[in-house]
Formats: sequence, structure tokens, C-alpha cells
Amino acid sequence: MAVSVIDPRAPMSSAPMKFDPEGQVDWGNMWDSFCALAQAGGPPHRPTRLMPAAAPNPADSAYLWAAAEIERGILAVCGLQARLAAPGWLAVECGSAGMARWLAEAIEAENVAARAESDQLWVPVDGAFRLEGEIKNVITVVAKTTHYWQQHLPDEAKQTLAAEAMLSAWWASWRRRLTAWRGTRRK
Repeated sequence: MAVSVIDPRAPMSSAPMKFDPEGQVDWGNMWDSFCALAQAGGPPHRPTRLMPAAAPNPADSAYLWAAAEIERGILAVCGLQARLAAPGWLAVECGSAGMARWLAEAIEAENVAARAESDQLWVPVDGAFRLEGEIKNVITVVAKTTHYWQQHLPDEAKQTLAAEAMLSAWWASWRRRLTAWRGTRRK
């Protein structure tokens, strides 16, 4: 008799879509729980990497709708504000550079492109994103990682990340000053 073994690194199964009485996705009541983060040994959210389009069209109505739906979902699930940033990206306000960096790294492990810009988490958006596909993927990984940041990450880790972000900003400031100083000495 063959025994089937489930690969713990296989992508997680998708939660069913839930809708409110007006027919909109009820992002705030979609999930009962989250599985372990990929960076902690859990399965990644997606089997393939979700990236922003190479040449997104931010003026396209489908792009604007996808962005608005992701913004609405992130606010409903995480309480975080998001807005359009550079073409192909939404900026999520995190409150600290340490949180933004940690979320970006955790989301990358879930096979969704992300990056931190100061205290903002940047996640992809595109007009070709489908509600039950890529839009849900982006909202889910932000919800999943934010949940872990808020509920499971020890305060000591958050303090360490805040100190690292402060030192990184301080060092970047000194590098700019040194570069400017060297420029004036060469003239």
C-alpha cells in the first residue's frame, strides 16, 4: 500500500471568497486563520512568483480598479492605508521602517514581489490582476504577514528591527554627507 506524503513546501490552499450584502468581497471576514509563514518553514502562498507587469498602464481603468480593491482589502484586513506609488506598485503605510522591511522579506518568501521604502511596504498591482487570483494573493500575503508581525513577533525582534532601520538611515545620511564633502574637495 502506497502512502501519500504531503509536501510541506507546497503552496497553501486558497480560502473561499466571501461577499458582503452589496456583492463586494468581504476581505475583513475572509480568513479564520493563517498557516505558518514560508520564511518559518510553512508553505509559500503561491507556487510561482507574482511580479508587477513590465510596462503597467496606471491610467487604465482595470489598473485603477485593481489598485482600489487591493487598497480596500488591505485596509479591511490589516487596518493599514495603501495608495498608488510608482507604476506597478502600491505603497502600504507600515508605521516603521523595521515593520516595512520585515513584511517585505516575509512576503518575498511567499512568492509575491515586495520591497521596503522607508516606512512603506511596496506590493505589486496591475490591470491584468484578477479578483480571485492576483488581487486576492496580494491581500492575503499582506494580511498573513501583518498578522504575524502584530500577534507573533516578539517585541524584542521589533525593537531590533527598529534599531537596525535607524542605524541604516544614519549610515545613509553620513554616506551622502561624505560624498558631498568629497565632491567639494575635488573642485
